[in-house]
Amino acid sequence: MKYTYSLDINAPIEQVFDLVEVEDKLKMWMDNLVEMVYPTPLDRRRPVGTRFIQRVREGGRIGEYEGVVTAYERPYRLTVEMGNKHFTTQVDYQLTAIPGGTHLDYTADTLRASALARRIGKTLTGVTQKALEKQMLKLKAAAEGS
Repeated sequence: MKYTYSLDINAPIEQVFDLVEVEDKLKMWMDNLVEMVYPTPLDRRRPVGTRFIQRVREGGRIGEYEGVVTAYERPYRLTVEMGNKHFTTQVDYQLTAIPGGTHLDYTADTLRASALARRIGKTLTGVTQKALEKQMLKLKAAAEGS
């Protein structure tokens, strides 16, 4: 499954990049994010290869997703691969400075999925796309200070 979303944000590119990179700022727009844990210290000068665990509230439980930063070019691109035993997804944020703000292209592409995860994913395509749109609009609102 592949999901994409593009939008223009009336905020400087550095400000938008911080919202997709910095844990405390992720929590401003990413629904249900509990915490990011770094098994080894995060080196912001050389972030490619950095491993992390993202903990997300899922109903009455906390889901854990292991991830790794695979591409990083501040403030233009951040790509991570993350998942669990059922699936792995590549999430890519590409930012471009435009007059008056930032253009964001977001892609989430499933790289690996169990048969069960594929069936569930196909069933929930519409719900997932709506959730993505809601989250991207929350990112926009956070960046624009609304």
